[in-house]
Amino acid sequence: MLKLKRGIAYALLATLMLLVAHFLLIIDDPTRHAIASNHPTISLDSGYWLDPGQQADINALMHQPLFQQTRQLDRVPWAFKQQTYWLRLSISNASPQAEAVTVHFANPMLEQLTVYEQVAGKWQPTLLGWQSSSLTPPQRGIPAYDVVVPAGGSKQLAVSIATEGIAKTPVQLYLKDDFSQLVRAKYLVWGAFVGILLVMSLFNLVLYAGLRDGIYLVYIGYILSVLMMLGVVMGFGHYLWPESLMRLMRSHIVSINLLVVIFTMSFALLFFNLQAQPSRVNRWFIRYLMVLIGLAIASLFVPEYIAAPIFFVSMALLYPLIALVLYQQLRLNLRWARFYMASWLPLIAGGALQPMVLTGVVKESFLMNHALMIGVLCEIVLMAMALANRMQFKKETTLFNATHHSGTRLPNGHLLEQKIAQLHHDNVPFSVVLIEVAGYQGLQPYISLSDSHELILMVSRSVNREVLYEPDFMALETRDSQCHKVVQLKDGLLAMILLTEATEPRVDIFHSVRQQLSQGTQISGLYIAMSLRIGFSAFGQHQDPEVLDAMKQAQQALVQARTEADGIARYQTDQAYGMKQRLSLAASLQAALRSDALQLYHQPQINLKTGQIDGSEALLRWQHDELGHIPPTEFIPLAEDTGIINELTLWVVNKACQQLNALALAGYSQLNVSVNISGKDIADPSFLTNVKAILAGYRFPLHNLTFELTESVTVSDFSLLKQALDELAAMGVRLAIDDYGTGYSSLFYLAELPFTEMKIDKSFVIDLDESPRHLAIVRTTVEMAKSLGLTIVAEGIENAAVEALLKEQGCDLAQGFYYQKPVPFELYQQHLQLCDDAS
Repeated sequence: MLKLKRGIAYALLATLMLLVAHFLLIIDDPTRHAIASNHPTISLDSGYWLDPGQQADINALMHQPLFQQTRQLDRVPWAFKQQTYWLRLSISNASPQAEAVTVHFANPMLEQLTVYEQVAGKWQPTLLGWQSSSLTPPQRGIPAYDVVVPAGGSKQLAVSIATEGIAKTPVQLYLKDDFSQLVRAKYLVWGAFVGILLVMSLFNLVLYAGLRDGIYLVYIGYILSVLMMLGVVMGFGHYLWPESLMRLMRSHIVSINLLVVIFTMSFALLFFNLQAQPSRVNRWFIRYLMVLIGLAIASLFVPEYIAAPIFFVSMALLYPLIALVLYQQLRLNLRWARFYMASWLPLIAGGALQPMVLTGVVKESFLMNHALMIGVLCEIVLMAMALANRMQFKKETTLFNATHHSGTRLPNGHLLEQKIAQLHHDNVPFSVVLIEVAGYQGLQPYISLSDSHELILMVSRSVNREVLYEPDFMALETRDSQCHKVVQLKDGLLAMILLTEATEPRVDIFHSVRQQLSQGTQISGLYIAMSLRIGFSAFGQHQDPEVLDAMKQAQQALVQARTEADGIARYQTDQAYGMKQRLSLAASLQAALRSDALQLYHQPQINLKTGQIDGSEALLRWQHDELGHIPPTEFIPLAEDTGIINELTLWVVNKACQQLNALALAGYSQLNVSVNISGKDIADPSFLTNVKAILAGYRFPLHNLTFELTESVTVSDFSLLKQALDELAAMGVRLAIDDYGTGYSSLFYLAELPFTEMKIDKSFVIDLDESPRHLAIVRTTVEMAKSLGLTIVAEGIENAAVEALLKEQGCDLAQGFYYQKPVPFELYQQHLQLCDDAS
């Protein structure tokens, strides 16, 4: 359908161009009716003389044999010089009756054009130059002189031409009626040209008012500058502009010519957005534009006979630069710009014909005299079409960007929602398939953004290849002759739509994809073995008008897939009941938090050198009124999913500060309390401010408070983490890296962040007396931590043998069931008292 519409548009364009060509051809060329040298009754004898001093007197001049005889006035050596050109015209009439003859001077830009006719022995002057204030618009636009040649006699005319600009002046003789035909033809072409340009200017002004795109103002500026330039050069400007303005424009015609070029280049600059494309050609283009602006300003203060040659020389760079820019854009395959590229062809053709006519290479005719005007008209029409094409492209681009991921250009969630909404409308059963790249977020610190996009594209292509010829998987988009069945919902998460009535999904396809990707790939020199997790929603006719049921089900299935051996799970109806339980439990957790119904348990940390209690780790506990003890592994993810993890952490910090304060009042001001902080806490911009507000309300030494951060926190958003930890350390709070050895940290993080303590994960400690490998890991970790000046804490001590090995390795602190299980704060205080009594 799109190709059919495009074909119709091209056919209409071709038809319009044929109409224009036919219009031009049927206009009888009035210049062919000019009186030629072989006319049967009227003949012209002519001569010229150059007056460099511009002081010759007509009466003295006509009595001296100074004129060079010539049968053709185009052989006059016209030049850019301040001199006066004298022409002698002797018009003879061999017919038996008087003839009214019009002498046409085809250069309306002449400052001084004076025609002398001998009347009663005296030379009578008639001023036709544009500086004469007594001329009418027709006399200014089409300079001409009427003379009656008597039967069998002749008329002598002398013509004086002086100008700072182009002096060449084609002179033609016409019979009066033939000249009237020439004038009518000129008015016809001028009127059509001016009318079309004014309508297009007004239309584009309306477009600018609606779109606020500056290129439309540049386009209007180009049209107006063309009307100014051609109005002066062709003469029709006397019908458009006030005479005072016409005089001003004629005096600065070189600057106006430069203004036309400046608008031309500015249009190209905005049309292709060259300023945003870093290339050598674009930099030259912009610099050349700046030079032309400077020349246009300078030309206001320089005589035309000096400025005009500089203008022609400067134009030598225009077409090569434009050609380079167009070639550059062609290489970018900007098909939407084809009309603009084509617009240069008529302009170049018209611009080339004009000087060829002036130099005599091409025979002068009415069509050739207006070649530049016709070329400009075709160019402006094609530019308007290019703007329309550009608007359509921007509209399509906006729609494309709204429904595609900016980095990978894959279809995104908006397109998926549109397809699902259509399936709802058509009452078609379907299932949503979510595909998660396992460990994607953990890879981000090690690969670039482009590599991340390439990774997703690789997974997408693998999945798309497997399902391409599977009719059960819905085609979401066909672009560049390629069918896309996969969308990117977000980084690391893809989705598809499965159309089927089957009770079980086609998991064999995804087993194949998982096997391919598990073999690994190279990204920026890094070998990556990838794993996929796949979650299916339930099959059926989903009725949710918000198109959320299927997505929620697939997300829940994806969570389940993370615990499955094959990484694939389908939403089960009994999950709906489990989900309701989780929602109820989440509500209970929020209520417990707001009513201060949670507890902090303390597990002592023992100084291995002295055997004394150095402090404790505060551990959050929740005793549900109906369900009893809820482990942290269950309610902490709930807090993260429901967005109250930051509030929960602040409650823990505040409660720990209260208990630290109570310990100090009881005489235990030297004891330390450690609190666990999550990565989502650090990511919250208000976390640091809230912690400062809490700490400001207590008087205990801040070095008694330790924040423990799990090792994986250091992987994401390092700059935000460093800023927060630096401020906490500056306040005096101690910082520990928790669960060391289970995450992705490096010595860089340990060296750059203000940690004072390192906590070895219990998985390396609990069997230390039986695992030489774990013993070697602990020994190396202790040595490294000591070299960095960190305090070493080991957790998970359950027997004396492990304690002895830790002492031998130089570990500082230890905690575990060997010493005491976590207990409520009141029991922890009693334990401290018992220890004091025992000592």
